[in-house]
Amino acid sequence: MRNILKKTLGRGSEDQKGFTLIELLVVVGIIVALAAVIVPLVIQFSGRGDTGAANAEWDAIQSAIDTMMADNALFAVTAGASAAFITDSFDFDAGTGNQNLSTYLRDPTTTYCYTWAASGRILTQVSATSGGACP
Repeated sequence: MRNILKKTLGRGSEDQKGFTLIELLVVVGIIVALAAVIVPLVIQFSGRGDTGAANAEWDAIQSAIDTMMADNALFAVTAGASAAFITDSFDFDAGTGNQNLSTYLRDPTTTYCYTWAASGRILTQVSATSGGACP
C-alpha cells in the first residue's frame, strides 16, 4: 500500500533531493517584493536623523544663549550678522568682555554656523563647508 501511495503522489522520500526551480523563484519573488516595500521606507527615515540632530543642536545652542544672558544679566548681545560658529569665544555681551558660550554647552563641537539677533534669538542655521569653515 505504501508503494502505491508513493507512486500516486509522484515522488517518494528517496526521490526528494532539493527545491524545484519554481519554488526557488517564488521565494526570490517574495524577497524582492518585500525589499521593494522596505527600501523606500528606510530611505525616507534616513534623512530624519539629520533633521532631528539639527533641531536638537539649535535648541541646545538657544538654551545656552538664554542661560548665559540670564546668568550675566544681559538684555542684549552683540548681533551676529554673518554666519559663525557661536561656540567660539565671541563678545556676546556688547563690548564689556568675552562671554564664552561653550561653557554653557555639554558638547561645544558643532557642524553648523549660526546668525543671531541682538535679543539673543537664533535667526539662521547653516551647515558648515567641507573645510570646517562657515560660508
